[in-house]
Amino acid sequence: MRALLIVDRLFAQHERAMLQRIAIGLLDEGIESRLIIPDLGEVETAKVSDLVPQIKYKDRGLSFTLRIRASNILRELTTSKGIEDWDVVHAFGGQSWALAHELAKSLNSALVLELWRAGMIPRAAQFVKNASVECMLTAPDRSIERAASTSGYHLPIQIAPWGVSVPTTPRKILSDSNGISIVLQSSGRDRAECTAAFDGILDAISGDDSIHLFVNLHAAQRSALWSRAKKANALSQLTLIDKIEEQRDLALNADFLIYPDTIHEHRSLLYEAMGNAMCVIASTAEQSSCLIEDQTAAIVHRSSPTQWSNTLKELIRDRDRARELGHGAWSHIREKRKVSTHIGATIDAYTQLSPVR
Repeated sequence: MRALLIVDRLFAQHERAMLQRIAIGLLDEGIESRLIIPDLGEVETAKVSDLVPQIKYKDRGLSFTLRIRASNILRELTTSKGIEDWDVVHAFGGQSWALAHELAKSLNSALVLELWRAGMIPRAAQFVKNASVECMLTAPDRSIERAASTSGYHLPIQIAPWGVSVPTTPRKILSDSNGISIVLQSSGRDRAECTAAFDGILDAISGDDSIHLFVNLHAAQRSALWSRAKKANALSQLTLIDKIEEQRDLALNADFLIYPDTIHEHRSLLYEAMGNAMCVIASTAEQSSCLIEDQTAAIVHRSSPTQWSNTLKELIRDRDRARELGHGAWSHIREKRKVSTHIGATIDAYTQLSPVR
């Protein structure tokens, strides 16, 4: 079996580690794959592995150029190895769907769409309805499948839970000899949610120079967080990180992950943080089945600066409780979010569409 993995710009920038796990995992199971990534110039944000050949494509252009861009990819496929028989085209990121469909039509292949955000469900339903090839949706979490099933659309969907690598023993957080580090991870799209969490953190850490806050730059720009930190006299405790998903080693060595997003957009950084025994404070348990209140995370039900501040303060004071939540997160991810499970579910989706030859 052969699969083309086509990725849009946003997914390539945020989920390089997961793309590597998928591509290598498929190869380990004997499935040849080719990664089709946007041409991002000199910035190789999606470089995966020398074992997985890559083809760059132009991801910007008018709709009538779609067929031309697909033809260019097909030409690269033919000349790179001479293989024209591809069973599945798997699209990651909504901006790649149209091009993936064009490729699947040309190759007479089945089409798999990764449904990584609940807000894409109406568009996915319309897309599947109008598709001229056989389609299936894969969801990274049961919460997405649940949202799809209650939306009124009858979608061909299968859960392929994103998996991450987990240490064999949980990392101990909140060392008595070190300062406390906190990571705020947010897309920044919901400005009210993001600023409520940020203001709450600033209140909780005010006056304690041993606590440092790291924030992804994109969220800070979208929600104007720098000016809020300046007004709170907290600039000395704040560091902005550009492309935090590509510099995960720094984020994953922190003590706390603050996760305020409620738009049901799945990021593997959350699962990696939990797998590294970080204490997670999230705004709602519904956005991921892995966020289990008082077991794997602390949940803030009513998003306000006061609620975020009180929750963080309590866990900073009660370090044993914070460590318990981190250990619970590590244990859950280690058991429920294995990379092998993700790969197996993905292959199952492929074989349902195109039985192994």
